[in-house]
Amino acid sequence: MRRLDRTEVRSHLTVKTCALAAIETAIVAKKITLCTVLMTVAALTWVTPASAVEDATSPWPKGFMGFMSGFVPPEEGFYGSAPNYYFSGSAGANTRNGFVEFGINTTMDVQFLQGLYVTDWSLLGGQYAFGGAIAWAWLNLSASLNTPIGGINVDLSNNAFADSLWQPAVFAWHEGNFNWNVVFNIYAPTGFYSPNITTGLSIGRNIWAFMPQFSLTYFDPKTGWDASGSLIYVTQSNNNATDYQSGDLINLDWALGDHFGAALEWEAGVAGNLVEQISPDTGSGAKLGSFEASSFGLGPALSYSTKFYGVPVNMGAKWEHDVYARNTFKGDVVTVTVGAKF
Repeated sequence: MRRLDRTEVRSHLTVKTCALAAIETAIVAKKITLCTVLMTVAALTWVTPASAVEDATSPWPKGFMGFMSGFVPPEEGFYGSAPNYYFSGSAGANTRNGFVEFGINTTMDVQFLQGLYVTDWSLLGGQYAFGGAIAWAWLNLSASLNTPIGGINVDLSNNAFADSLWQPAVFAWHEGNFNWNVVFNIYAPTGFYSPNITTGLSIGRNIWAFMPQFSLTYFDPKTGWDASGSLIYVTQSNNNATDYQSGDLINLDWALGDHFGAALEWEAGVAGNLVEQISPDTGSGAKLGSFEASSFGLGPALSYSTKFYGVPVNMGAKWEHDVYARNTFKGDVVTVTVGAKF
């Protein structure tokens, strides 16, 4: 099996970096803008040095947030949703379970059950809520990998209970057209994990992660315009099974849309995601060293709000295509969500 040549890798990364610069220039030329806060955050995260992460993906599912992400309903009660998250993509190289894989293709289909309870308590003027999410995932992967006995090809699939997300503290504020919230996310290793590289395809990651989140929405009910963004900082524990300590990441999910219809029940626009790693991976399991990793996705989004038998219901769909990816999976994210107040 032919190994990657570092000169070829660096040349390939340079070409992709130049392509990214051309895309950014075209976007500016077309004057496609978000609110000033979101553009500032994106610019800061874009120029930050980055390194690869184990499994080549962030624990935070990129593109998970979207329209009105900074808005938490002020009415007390339980809000539930069932997001379906699908990703299909490929990567040139990756480290999994202590082995280096090449020519990887993967599909992931995750069905979430998510809940949020909004209380009438407040702290520093922010309304308190709490919640979390569990999920069942279907995963398929094919790749070539190096082992002590030589190169082999694997074609694996599995479905099982996935890692879960706990939200013990959510604080939300509203001021005129501005809505924002702070969420303390805890990523828990509840999903199936196996250290066997050829027979056990792990659904979970065998790590804990702390993922504080700040979301902001500017919504003008007179014009219908919505500019939203969610900034998530991800720091992870060491995977003791592989001695792999992944570096910290920054995820930015954003959306820009316009509400329309008699009751502004429809919203259509564009959504995107940015992933950057800001510290290096360490440990004996980091076989690829400190390769730089980042991605940027963009695509259309649509949502619809209505009532069924008096129950407020919201439905949404997004497709975000990775226009740029470096040392991580490049592909497509499709999310379909149904939510309601109970």
